[in-house]
Amino acid sequence: MFISFAVIPIVPYMKVDFADIPILLGFFVLGVSGGIEIAVLRSVLYFLITGPSIASLIGVGTNLLATLTICLPMYYILHEKHDLKRYIIAIVVSTISLTFWLSLGNWLVITPLYMAVLGMKLTLPLSQLVLYGVLPFNLIKGVIVGTVFVLVYAKIHVWLDNKANEFLAETKTKSI
Repeated sequence: MFISFAVIPIVPYMKVDFADIPILLGFFVLGVSGGIEIAVLRSVLYFLITGPSIASLIGVGTNLLATLTICLPMYYILHEKHDLKRYIIAIVVSTISLTFWLSLGNWLVITPLYMAVLGMKLTLPLSQLVLYGVLPFNLIKGVIVGTVFVLVYAKIHVWLDNKANEFLAETKTKSI
């Protein structure tokens, strides 16, 4: 979340970052609950480090939603089988999930909340902001983050699977 870049000029505050990559890796080692815990922890730490404020809370909450809408489909599609077809399906489904939920969220809740709480003014109608800003941004972000993750994951998935098995073995030993 600290290293990021804008891709759509009409929404310069929306930035692509690669903070979801380690969270995705955490999903594959620790499972769904562990991955969600990592995502929540990252969000809480970012909120505290950047200075708690209403604007930051909205942004961090939105980022958490974005993280989960890209990570969950990616995990469920890839956690049992890894091949080129599944990698492509995972990127496409995760990107569609991210784009759908964030477009809907920005149209119905997120942007109106920023407008109400911060007095944010739009230079174009909300529907156009979502159509020409939010939607293409999330398509681009989904493809970039998904592709980078798949490139990393394809190289280290055997090692990650071993770590996940070690974690499961430790968990079973401790619960006995």
